[in-house]
Amino acid sequence: MSIELKIKSKHLSEEARIIRFEEKKLLKGYRWEINQHKAVGHNEPLNPYKSLNYIKFESLYNHRRYDVRNENRATFLARAYLDGKTYSSVEQKRSEDQEYVFFQKVLPRVLTMVKKYGKTDTTMEEIKIWLET
Repeated sequence: MSIELKIKSKHLSEEARIIRFEEKKLLKGYRWEINQHKAVGHNEPLNPYKSLNYIKFESLYNHRRYDVRNENRATFLARAYLDGKTYSSVEQKRSEDQEYVFFQKVLPRVLTMVKKYGKTDTTMEEIKIWLET
């Protein structure tokens, strides 16, 4: 087992928690802007893309939802691979609409982490064979 991957996994989950906290603060600021927009007497809705709070919120949201989540999943799978667990015991099934993301973003990161923290001569073919177990 790789203690480094265990620490990385904990940090990624903590990063997601911190990002959610900051998202709430930015949404609060955006709601304040909407109320100020209405208080001035504007009847049309405030365009969210004119609000710096909303733009920052959306950026953080997408980072947490896609980048952090995929990295956390890759870390989880790399740990399972290095621990000798079967893939079927770790993940039950993948949704078919997310296969592209899995093979293009998650699996290359799994291979990179396995090479860095475990067996340096591991190939993508070995990882794909592990997926069938």
